[in-house]
Amino acid sequence: MRACRFENFDITISGTSAPYAVLARSGGLEATGHFSVDITDPVWADAWAVLADPHAAPGDEQIVQVGDALFGELMQGNIWELWLDARAVHQGKGGLRVRLALHPPPVAALPWETLADARRGQLFAIDPEVLLVRLANLVDYVPRPRSLTAEPPITVLVAALEDPGGVQAEQELARVRKALAPLQPHALRLETLTGRVDAQALQKQIEAVQPHILHIISHGEPDGLYLWTDGELTLVRASQIAAMLRGVDSLRLVVLNACLAGQPSGDAPYASLAHHLLRTGVPAVIAMQFEIEETAASTFAAVLYEQLISGPCPGMVDVAVAAARKALYIRDASRADFVTPVLWLNGEDGCIFHLGAQEPQTQSRSPRESLPPPPLPDIHLEEKEAWFAQLPETIAPLELRFDYLNRRKQLAGLLDLLRKDEAALAAGLDVNPRRVQERLDIFRAEREHMDTLLAWLAEHQPPGQ
Repeated sequence: MRACRFENFDITISGTSAPYAVLARSGGLEATGHFSVDITDPVWADAWAVLADPHAAPGDEQIVQVGDALFGELMQGNIWELWLDARAVHQGKGGLRVRLALHPPPVAALPWETLADARRGQLFAIDPEVLLVRLANLVDYVPRPRSLTAEPPITVLVAALEDPGGVQAEQELARVRKALAPLQPHALRLETLTGRVDAQALQKQIEAVQPHILHIISHGEPDGLYLWTDGELTLVRASQIAAMLRGVDSLRLVVLNACLAGQPSGDAPYASLAHHLLRTGVPAVIAMQFEIEETAASTFAAVLYEQLISGPCPGMVDVAVAAARKALYIRDASRADFVTPVLWLNGEDGCIFHLGAQEPQTQSRSPRESLPPPPLPDIHLEEKEAWFAQLPETIAPLELRFDYLNRRKQLAGLLDLLRKDEAALAAGLDVNPRRVQERLDIFRAEREHMDTLLAWLAEHQPPGQ
């Protein structure tokens, strides 16, 4: 049976312009640093546009490259050191819940769900040991979370709006209904609202059903959702949608299958529809930051609810979202569907309900274990410095430059950490041998990659370039 315990690794980014301030917290420890990119950078704007194109299939290698570059910008210096420490402590004991609190709108708009550590083949969106969520309650006012006790069946209300020229909502609803049939009627009760649904009809049905989960299939914008009004689809503002949900204490999760509803709005980092809903006291909101293919959306919903209700960690929405993202990746890794859903939480962990007498899922608070350390490895810093000094500042091929510059920056950061380790040893201070060895292993792997790349360029690049 898998462990359902995850330690929070909190990352808060704040400021009004680059370089932004970064604060990381884990296991009672803190680290600070800077973050230098945002969506106004043409390189990142282009990367976002590729992911957002509903007709594109960028491929998992390009998606991982974007996520690895984002990871490299974030995990530098002391923050990376804290990250390596946290991974080592919790490996095999559940995992880490990476909670992102992103104040600046241009930073929040980056495709954080692509986060990846390519050196370890680790893509956070689908990794069962690294849960990736965005957080509201560290940076925005949200009410005290409501009681999480729930008696089965869990009630899901799906509002599938008619759309004459776009979303085939009823077909998507039919696929979800079929996939969830094994859970009904004992574990799950499915209620539906279809057709030309207006705000009044939706509010009336919510009040009548008192759902645990509200799932809306429609079109969206960063600051609202399209509902029917006087015979046409009309944008209903986020504040109006939130007003519908105030006082609905049964509600634990809102799922917005509405493209762009997961994007930050305007100049206010927490003006999006998702954040308006979190302010009503809903423990979790899932929204789509890009347009998602319809069969992918129904696959995501089916796996999400199956895992949430009868999976290995029932009630834990972050675990269920990771499983649903993984299903989308397996279905088609070339598309960005698996990094499209964004999960926001209002609470310490991802648990949004406890079923009956089920024990609450609590995050790990295990003390850092003290094992006999292995001998300290030889750093050989002088030789590494000499090799790094010979690396070119940049390379010519545009298709390789982005990856090269990111890896070169990571190597520079590694050397800086190894210098600190060597200085600590010279001063007679304690140094963690496992951490030093991990840095050396990463450096060796990166060095081999760079040597291979530069050798290939020397062989294939025309003279004089």
